Amino acid sequence: MAAEVHTSVGVLGHSGDFGALYEENYSLLVGTAIKNYHISEIDAQSLAHEVFLAYFLKASEVINPRAWLVSAVCNAAKAFLRSRARLVELPPAYAETPDPSLRRIGDALPDQLACREAFGCLTARCQIALRLRYLEGYRIPEVAAELNISIKYAEKLVRRCLRQAKDRYSDER
Repeated sequence: MAAEVHTSVGVLGHSGDFGALYEENYSLLVGTAIKNYHISEIDAQSLAHEVFLAYFLKASEVINPRAWLVSAVCNAAKAFLRSRARLVELPPAYAETPDPSLRRIGDALPDQLACREAFGCLTARCQIALRLRYLEGYRIPEVAAELNISIKYAEKLVRRCLRQAKDRYSDER
């Protein structure tokens, strides 16, 4: 006697019509998620759709589709509740508290704009050297290695570029 593989078609006599199975069980799955797990209707509908998608992928392995769908929606609802429990709600006063990093924005904004204008007045090589040194935090030996120049010349280049930025920016103003 050969081993027989049971599928939903063989055991329950279904023709594999997913549309009919969907119509028969959709409201059951949504209702189960809402009533038993107190999940909102929209979230329950999403869970039901996810369960049906999982069923479509595993339909050939399922013996009893209705039982499989109900247990799958229960497991999906539990997983949904576990993931939602990890979320922490912000206190109501959070929206009213100002961002501490923006306290001195009024003082810093003119300086930032002036730096951008001065930076725009420089040659490309000076922009690269100053960006490496001051914006990315490279030290002079690292700037020299990046630009393939000597350390002494890197020091001279950074000094000259700062002076050039000051001179060109003050000339434009």
